[in-house]
Amino acid sequence: VPHPTFFHPRDAMDIRTWQEHVSTAPRKHLVSFAGQPRPNQPESIRTHLINQCTNASSAFSSSLCYFLHCTDHHNCFRPEITMDLFIHSEFCLQPPGDSPTRRSIFESLIGGCIPVLFDPYSAYYQYPWHLPEDPAAYSVYIPANDIRGGKVNVVEELRKFPKHVREEMRSRIINEIMPGLVYAKADAKLGEVEDAFLVSLRSLFSKVHERLHAKFATT
Repeated sequence: VPHPTFFHPRDAMDIRTWQEHVSTAPRKHLVSFAGQPRPNQPESIRTHLINQCTNASSAFSSSLCYFLHCTDHHNCFRPEITMDLFIHSEFCLQPPGDSPTRRSIFESLIGGCIPVLFDPYSAYYQYPWHLPEDPAAYSVYIPANDIRGGKVNVVEELRKFPKHVREEMRSRIINEIMPGLVYAKADAKLGEVEDAFLVSLRSLFSKVHERLHAKFATT
């Protein structure tokens, strides 16, 4: 199931208000990365991404790539800072951390920021109930080896995406995917909207029903 994020709606209106907010927010940064380097993990590509991002911002401006260092003032534990970054970014870099997936992937989706993934296990294999089957519908995938080997500059690669493509992906994320990723408050009144918990329950019951049907069909 998806990692819990900072947004827990009370009703369907909360979700619609949030959708409107992130849909109309100005995307000041083409690319952003909220994280920190992992010098003790030789296989990590974070240092490569940080260097590419900071070089792009030095050569052009922070509107091209913005790096939020998580160790500064515990920035990444402050939702008002991280979510503000995601809401105002077109693409959010999501390299693996302690595990292939990370909470920040779902926070970026909640904020309408297109996640850029470098490991297929970050999202593509374990969330079939909550994310579309086609990864290109909501994300960009760049193999980590291409970053590690210097074959791809992630900022330059993301600059190639036309504006209309970014807008289509963001609209799909906000209007079709996002409601099923948030965990509503326990006493929430969502009406016909299904949050992550309800999507999980419905999918689990469906899976149980399929297995029982298959079991009885063979007896």
